[in-house]
Amino acid sequence: MKLPPLKLSRKWLIFSVTATGTFMGTLDGGIVNIALPSMAKQFGANIENIQSVVSIYLLAVTCFLPVFGKLSDMYSRKKMYLGGFALFGVGSVLCSLAGNLPFMVFARALQGLGSSAMMANSQAIIAKAFSGKTRGRALGGIGAVVALGSLAGPAVGGFLIQHFGWPSVFWVNVPVCLIGIWRGLQIIPRFEPIQKMRMDIWGAVCFILASFAFLYALNEGPGKGWSSATILGAFAAAILFFGGFFMREKTAKTPFIGLSIFKIPAISYGYAVAVLGFMAIFCNSVLFPFYTTDILHIDAVQTGLLILPFPIALAVTSTVSGVLSERYPARIITTVGLGFIITGTLMFAFIGTSPSFFYIGLAQFIIGSGSGTFQVPNNNTVISAAPKNKLGIVSSVNALARNAGMIMGIALSVAVYAAVQSYFESAGLPHTQAFMHGYQAAMLFGAGAAFIGGIISTAR
Repeated sequence: MKLPPLKLSRKWLIFSVTATGTFMGTLDGGIVNIALPSMAKQFGANIENIQSVVSIYLLAVTCFLPVFGKLSDMYSRKKMYLGGFALFGVGSVLCSLAGNLPFMVFARALQGLGSSAMMANSQAIIAKAFSGKTRGRALGGIGAVVALGSLAGPAVGGFLIQHFGWPSVFWVNVPVCLIGIWRGLQIIPRFEPIQKMRMDIWGAVCFILASFAFLYALNEGPGKGWSSATILGAFAAAILFFGGFFMREKTAKTPFIGLSIFKIPAISYGYAVAVLGFMAIFCNSVLFPFYTTDILHIDAVQTGLLILPFPIALAVTSTVSGVLSERYPARIITTVGLGFIITGTLMFAFIGTSPSFFYIGLAQFIIGSGSGTFQVPNNNTVISAAPKNKLGIVSSVNALARNAGMIMGIALSVAVYAAVQSYFESAGLPHTQAFMHGYQAAMLFGAGAAFIGGIISTAR
């Protein structure tokens, strides 16, 4: 049975449900990062161990995105999305009750699975509800919601932890989940599944294991050492399982993803641009706090204020980009956004040791503007090109490309920084000069990634 056309007011009600899930997931990320020191103190964990609370969440989200995308094509997209809401809520309750680190890691993995189910379906639900010009505006609104969640996370987290302790940062998710599920049951239509589609279990298992091994190696490589047995073993496992996945994709009657989607230029180019764009954006996310601490000698509050222009610009330009994508070709807007990212990243590459706060804020604002400008039309291009029977899998792989770009940007920028910094320190340069050489190399790496992304964007 075909879904009847939705009224515009109903479409924006559907948007409100997906925006609620997006806001909660983004808010949770910022809140949990603030809570890590308090958790570490209670659990008796060091920095290296407590980071697993963050990394297991990211790995669970990223590795299972295509699985939930495929399941949403096979079954009810509405039930899959709201099931993700419920699982995220259960994981939040368990996180708040955790009395030790292993249980917390388990609960965060459940949270990650719930977030993955929501993330895999949010863009697909918007794509089904909105069409034509209004779709770009709706996707731009989601980008603004992401920025608002990023803005609110540290402030809300700090208030909750100070007054109610770290478990409160997880309890706050529970009423949001209940409201989201209640409204979703009323508002989101039952989009018809693809009845003849089947899940290739072996293909899915190979993909999950390959993705987990590869992303684990990238995430842990800077800390454990790229030549350590653990990291080399993880890379070897990734190659082995990716090989098995590609062989399975070619021989299975109903392949897990279906490599044919990569033959659609709008999709394959869009994925590549997403990976490179997010690599460039996240090159500075870990190194910048060390720059402000080691070089500028300012505290965490001032560092947070210097980061603030990024999400502000992201919120504004995501909305504007959504409107512009209704009038101008997506590749032009996307390329302009990547140009902003290149400009801001180069400003950090040549920042020196005594920049003004205005200079830093301007660079953050330019990168945030580029992020908001490039994301919306790029996402719209990918989603609009998806075959109707593969909307869920295309949307989820698009989210996978975004998350993989984030992890790769952080890991590779840290690796570039460490290699260059170590070289100059061993050559006898003072720590400050060696740090700046490494920092500059990492930022140039990020600008290069955005430049390659811009070339691909113009070519599609």
